[in-house]
Amino acid sequence: MSASRTRPFVSILIAALLVVAALGSLSGCKSKDDTEDTKTSEGSSANNGANDAGQQTADGTAGDEGDGSVDEPPVNPPTEITVRLYWVEAGENSLGVERTIPYTQAIATAAMKELLAGPTAAEKATWPAIDTVIPEGTKLLGLTVANGVAKVDLSGEFDDGGGTFSVTARLAQVVYTLTQFPTVNSVEFYMDGVAVEIFSSEGLILGEPQTPEDYYDLLPIDA
Repeated sequence: MSASRTRPFVSILIAALLVVAALGSLSGCKSKDDTEDTKTSEGSSANNGANDAGQQTADGTAGDEGDGSVDEPPVNPPTEITVRLYWVEAGENSLGVERTIPYTQAIATAAMKELLAGPTAAEKATWPAIDTVIPEGTKLLGLTVANGVAKVDLSGEFDDGGGTFSVTARLAQVVYTLTQFPTVNSVEFYMDGVAVEIFSSEGLILGEPQTPEDYYDLLPIDA
């Protein structure tokens, strides 16, 4: 074969190889992009799941945007706000007692922390006597409010000990305290990040968000 006939053949072969190489490169880029899109989608789903579980930070705090318990922050926010905390009065009813705390958009979170800290010495000295049946050491792990439901995540100490009255009353304390806020109609309980369906050794069934009506026998008497 002469050199003049070889040159066009070689040129065509080189061009064909370049086209194949270019197509392979485009295919590789598309595959990588698809993989990254899949990872992003999976990551978003995981984050949404964490939010659905009512998780915030490790110490139960909320960000500057609040926890959902404030509809709209006031233009000129006050320095303090009054909340009502629910205790057990004379071992029978719940009793709502007002307490003034620093203002925050995460007001439900702040109220829960006050509730878990227990009544003050002055509050215990009142008559009739008030107390809490929430076990000492119970920690708030997270709290979010959305669509009228407060999802509260408490540490494992929350279901420690107590008989039927004690475990029922501690749930009532939380439900009454959180449903005082206009954005909260019911409370969904979590412990250590897991939704509670059967609470404590007493076997209380919490198959759905709890409302004040579920604790009618402990109807609060507000101070």
